[in-house]
Amino acid sequence: MRPFFGIILLISSVFYMSSLLADDMFEKDMAAYREVYLKAAGGKPRAVRKAISGIRKLEKKYKNHPVILAYRGGALSLRGISASNNGLDRMRETEEGLIVIDRALRKLPKHQGHYLETVEAQLVAAFVFINIPNSMFHRLQEGNRLVEKLLAHQRFSEMPAGLQSAIYFAAATSAEKYIKPAEFKRYLELTVSADPDGKNGLEAKSLLQGMQD
Repeated sequence: MRPFFGIILLISSVFYMSSLLADDMFEKDMAAYREVYLKAAGGKPRAVRKAISGIRKLEKKYKNHPVILAYRGGALSLRGISASNNGLDRMRETEEGLIVIDRALRKLPKHQGHYLETVEAQLVAAFVFINIPNSMFHRLQEGNRLVEKLLAHQRFSEMPAGLQSAIYFAAATSAEKYIKPAEFKRYLELTVSADPDGKNGLEAKSLLQGMQD
């Protein structure tokens, strides 16, 4: 089994926005923040604290923006993972993050921004829901529904290859959690097909190779 939450590192595919909206100040701020978030995804306390501090600054600048809220929830969930050995502390911190992610998702139907911002917020939420222990937080089903929604998106074929690959990888991760080996393999293959040289594609290749060994 891969390290808990390590898979969220593969959310790096959302860097697609930088080239599409390079002149947008929000995107410039987000591009810088994603670097911080990815470093925090490893769970090291110092990096997690930096991610939380960074997203709080952005939240003041872009109040109630659903993408900001999604990342804030993700960062708080990371804090829960890196908390003390007290299981109750970890659970409390992660639950706080989930509450914020839920707020982000509730705001999406009325969001007026680029459609890829909505996709990004949903993908961040999906990775969190799928990777936290379902026995404690019961979010796997919700995460799987988000992945299914992203796979069925009417503009899926227009999305950058790296983003398609990330969504396929989320689907593979969900299938693995549901112990569906055939679906797991199929979505890994789609991940590779969508973006063979990207982070998701390379990770999927490695997992497929491991299944053959």
